[in-house]
Amino acid sequence: MSFVNTTMRKTLLFHLLAVYLCLSACSLNAIGEVKQLTESHLRKIDIVESQSRNEQLFRQTLEQRIGTTDTDKRYQLSYRLTGANQSSLSAAGSSSTLNNTKMSVNYSLEDNETGNQLTHGSISATATSGSITSHYGKDVSAKFAAERLVGLLAERTYQKLQLYFLSAE
Repeated sequence: MSFVNTTMRKTLLFHLLAVYLCLSACSLNAIGEVKQLTESHLRKIDIVESQSRNEQLFRQTLEQRIGTTDTDKRYQLSYRLTGANQSSLSAAGSSSTLNNTKMSVNYSLEDNETGNQLTHGSISATATSGSITSHYGKDVSAKFAAERLVGLLAERTYQKLQLYFLSAE
């Protein structure tokens, strides 16, 4: 009987310790608090000039999320969008085709004062669109899917930057 009591105590102690460690590692921040904590850092980011239409959309979406920027540019964000790779799926006996479009962005955030790379990463996203039988419809659908993906990648990049600055706090 004492063996069972000792085992139960050890098990209970282990579980309490595990719960304590899990809860102490977690921090609860409301979305508004996250924005407040990271906003001052995000506004100091200088985003590299865009070259293509997709890069312009990426930059505009990031700038909209960040808001007005400070004149003091402490950080430099560089990024590279990879083109939209498309693959098609069609069923036998059906005239419709589904197009899968995949796009990714590689980003890097550097500190202008030290020149150190603070964070970097790669984010990819996929969009599926139904294709129309006309060639014009296919082109418009592919363009729209690519633009949606660019916006999604910019949103995810913004969130990754928020997480970086939140963890640095």
